[in-house]
Amino acid sequence: MDTNQNASQNEDNKSSQGPLIVIVEDDKFLSNMYTAKFSLEGLNVLTATDGEEGLRIILEKKPKLILLDMMLPKITGQEVLTRLRKDPWGKDANVIALTNLAKKEEAKKALELGAKEYLVKAMYTPEEVVEKIKSHLS
Repeated sequence: MDTNQNASQNEDNKSSQGPLIVIVEDDKFLSNMYTAKFSLEGLNVLTATDGEEGLRIILEKKPKLILLDMMLPKITGQEVLTRLRKDPWGKDANVIALTNLAKKEEAKKALELGAKEYLVKAMYTPEEVVEKIKSHLS
């Protein structure tokens, strides 16, 4: 299923679900897993598999929270954050970086660009990620 199908299917459910979050993640397994977990928590979820598509969806839909991978096709998560911060709405968008990049300089860059947290995938269970996301939505 492509992202446009995901977006339209998720839009159909938007009125009956909670806050909108956007997951920008090129690993389809992780994207599908987090979509299922967040949906079970009552959240409305849209997904994108590359940075360009993610930025477009984010700026169009203005989600309550963005879960952003840093290593993405087309444009990186860091570039998504940089461009997002130049947008009047995007300068204050709630972004959580979720990535395999464990280097301190990568985390520092993301946090300087306004990511609320920098989570290394290998250090958190999916349940812990869901709890962190929920804490940022409350």
